Amino acid sequence: MVKQFKYQSDEFDRNAQRHIIPLYIKDGLGNYFYSSTGTLAKHQDHHYILFAAHALDDGTSIDQLYAFTKDGAFYNLAENSIAHKVFKNEDIGIFDLFDIEFHGKNYFDLHETSLVGLDKKHFYWIGFPVSKSKSKQIHRSKTPETLVQQYVREQEDGSYFTNMKYFAIHSKIIANNNMEITGKYDRENTNLKYAGRVSMAPHPSGMSGGAMYFSTKAQKLQSGVSDTFRFAGIGVKYKKDNTIVGVSRIKIIELLNVLEKEQPLTYQATGQQP
Repeated sequence: MVKQFKYQSDEFDRNAQRHIIPLYIKDGLGNYFYSSTGTLAKHQDHHYILFAAHALDDGTSIDQLYAFTKDGAFYNLAENSIAHKVFKNEDIGIFDLFDIEFHGKNYFDLHETSLVGLDKKHFYWIGFPVSKSKSKQIHRSKTPETLVQQYVREQEDGSYFTNMKYFAIHSKIIANNNMEITGKYDRENTNLKYAGRVSMAPHPSGMSGGAMYFSTKAQKLQSGVSDTFRFAGIGVKYKKDNTIVGVSRIKIIELLNVLEKEQPLTYQATGQQP
C-alpha cells in the first residue's frame, strides 16, 4: 500500500523548485547515482539545463548525466541536446535542448532583468542537498513502472518526486558583478521555514548547479511566476567561512553566447516534452 503523500511546501516554494531538477550519473554497470542540481533556463528561444561542472570530477563524462522524468525513465541530456559544453574555469556546464521543455517545470527567462517589486539586497539559492535524497543510488534492475510507483506522485497541481527534497537558502548579497554573486549561509543554530529552529541546518552538498534568484520579501507569488522569480546566477560553492559562491547571470549569458557561436544550430524542432 502506497503511503499517503503530503508535500510540505507553500505555493511560493512549489513554484521556485519547479525551476530545478536533480541530475544523476550512470555508471558502467547501468546504475544511477545522485550527482547534483540542474537549473532550467531559456534564452533567445532556446531551453537550457545549467549545472556545476565539478559534477563531472573524477573522470565522469558529460554523456553520463541524466534527468529523472515523471514516467520513471532516465533522460540522457547529452543525447537529446543540440549542443553541450563544460566551462571548467567558470565551473559551469550547459545543455542546449533548443525547443525541448520538461513538462510541468518553470524556466527562468534570462531576458527578464527588472527587479521592480522584488528584494534587490537578498537572493535565494535552491537545490537538492544530498542529505535530503532518498535515492542516492537507483539500481539498474528497477523498471520505470517500479520507479513511478515508488517515487512519483500525481497531484491536482502537478507531479511530485518523493526521491528528492529541495532546500532553499536565503542570503544577503555580498557581491554581484560580471563574474560572481556571493552571500553567506550559517548552518548553526538557525531558523528554517518549515522545520523551525535547528541546531544545524542541511549542508548544501548536492545543491551545486542550483539556481540563485531574486524574489519578493514576503515570499508570495506576484501576478505570475515570471514576475516573482528573477534569475541571479548558478550556485557552485560553499566555503568553510560560510560564504556561498555563484556564477552571475551576466557571466552565464556570456557562456551561452560562446556555446552558440562554437556549436551553431543544426537541429530540427521536435516540441518534445520529457
